[in-house]
Amino acid sequence: MYMIQVVFFRLTRVFLLLITTIFLHQFADAQIRVESIPFNFEKEYDSEIFKLTFEEERFIKQNLPENSPPLVGLTNQVDISPAGNGVWVLFPEQGIKIWRVELAAENADEVIIYFDSFEPGTLGSLFVFSGDRTINLGGFTQISRVKGKPFAIEPIKAERIIIQFETGISSSDYDFHISEIGLLRKKFSVYGFGTSEPCEVNVNCDEGSDWQLQKRGVARILVKQSSALFYCTGSLINNAKKDKAPFFLTANHCGEFSDEDDYSQWIFAFNYETEGCVNPLIEPASQTLTGSMMLAKAVPGTTDGSDFKLLKLLQDVPLTYNPYYNGWSRQNTVTSSGVGIHHPDGDIKKISTYTSQPVSSAYGSGGSNISERYWRVRWSQTENGYGVTEGGSSGSPLFDSNGRIVGLLTGGSASCDNTSGPDFYGKFSYGWESNGTEVINQIAPWLDPDGTGIEFIGGLGSDTLFVLSDFEARRSEISINQGTDFENLSSGKITQYEWYFEGGTPSSSIEEIPGTIFYEQYGTFDVQLIVSNETTSDTLLRSKYISVKPFLYPNPTLNTFELSFGVDLTDDIGIEIFDAIGRKVAFNSQLNGSKLQLQLNNPTHGVYILRVNDRFVDKNLKFIITR
Repeated sequence: MYMIQVVFFRLTRVFLLLITTIFLHQFADAQIRVESIPFNFEKEYDSEIFKLTFEEERFIKQNLPENSPPLVGLTNQVDISPAGNGVWVLFPEQGIKIWRVELAAENADEVIIYFDSFEPGTLGSLFVFSGDRTINLGGFTQISRVKGKPFAIEPIKAERIIIQFETGISSSDYDFHISEIGLLRKKFSVYGFGTSEPCEVNVNCDEGSDWQLQKRGVARILVKQSSALFYCTGSLINNAKKDKAPFFLTANHCGEFSDEDDYSQWIFAFNYETEGCVNPLIEPASQTLTGSMMLAKAVPGTTDGSDFKLLKLLQDVPLTYNPYYNGWSRQNTVTSSGVGIHHPDGDIKKISTYTSQPVSSAYGSGGSNISERYWRVRWSQTENGYGVTEGGSSGSPLFDSNGRIVGLLTGGSASCDNTSGPDFYGKFSYGWESNGTEVINQIAPWLDPDGTGIEFIGGLGSDTLFVLSDFEARRSEISINQGTDFENLSSGKITQYEWYFEGGTPSSSIEEIPGTIFYEQYGTFDVQLIVSNETTSDTLLRSKYISVKPFLYPNPTLNTFELSFGVDLTDDIGIEIFDAIGRKVAFNSQLNGSKLQLQLNNPTHGVYILRVNDRFVDKNLKFIITR
């Protein structure tokens, strides 16, 4: 355990201090709180001092499960409360009283304060500040906590820490108890600002320019599991109701054995990133929230489950954090390009890029099986580095090229020294409802509680005038004279819709749901949707999105049939016919405007494949010969 020594210390001098820009900067590094300066902030008073020592041997001897993230710190129980500790000072003229204790952590890099109860009362406000007054966290009031839940205050980097509580001089409706103190030390665990590997790419480099919305949902987590502390990553996630409920997705192995009280003390850091591409010399600020509850998780182990964990934050994410609730796809497919956004080693936010098709496989496997639980991903070199993953990246989202979450990082072998090594992401599609029959093992009951059957959804921003254009076709491959409907997945305060359908009838629409669009000629066609309001707009163009095949009839046939293209043909179209075992079959053809008549030479009964190839399409059509 940590060695805790209590002493009393009297000072009579006044510590005069100008409030520097450093101090002001620290106010931006904020949990939910009323940002203010503590009463008599610069003055020293009698203090009860708790001396904390990081015990190296205990840290080294921790026996953790093999799949746990890297350990970054430990906690130990303490017993600190206004009822039994500290010094009260009364100020009758001002009508307030203050209570102080002091922590001395000489061999720790960061200190986290954990409360098993935190009720500051109607007028109460708690502050945590460094002895040199360059850092001030507070004031933590009733808006900072969830009533009846444990609480935690984000890490503070100081050897001498003062905890001050102030309230009305006659107030008695407060009650809080500090039950644990966490100590982090970089000597024994490489973690935090500036510690990720040199090949990593900051999220605001050019590689992240198309992912500025998605990054806003990704946060670093300081995980608490009993007395062990880890860093992981996760993301806010949208739901079918689009109500901005604070659902948060990460990996199950991040705090796999955390209990309800532990989850209430997890600390989520949003917007922890550098503004530019170069690694900064000074640590940037973040915006944090404390507390979550576990809703669902995969069955344990990488062979039986897909390693997801779905949380709900105990408080809504403030609009000042500019949150983004990332979209997702539960389809068991993934695009051939996309990114991962993560906090390697608990460092500032990074981005890794893939440009080759992820493979469905078992965890750690080099094989391929579409029914397996993981996406195997290999990263690509980009302009500013070779983004990989590290400890602390666990639980981070894998995005497809549509900006939707399709997986969560479990682990792998990728590193700056092994850039070709694969990483494995638990499939979102498998976590949807394949981890078990119980609600606690499924994502679906939480993100689609009404059972709409939705298969994918776009992200949702928090901006009051934010708009995002997004849509999907019900069928993107049809035959001529067929139609398809479009699902509008756009989000935000939208007042106007403008649809454009190349080659379609109608060719445009201003309706939110445009109805069925018919296509009368073969080819590949663009679809565009512009959404707007009085101040902003967003455009999504899906190039060559609708593929219209020629229509083959009659089918089945004896030996003669016709291909209808809906438009007059040129002579440069390619037609090939193959039998069921891949042999080319001879045929005669005659072009007649928009139709091509075909006759096979002495065909036998069976299934045949007709291949149509030109600058518009390359499609295979199946037909049957009956004799």
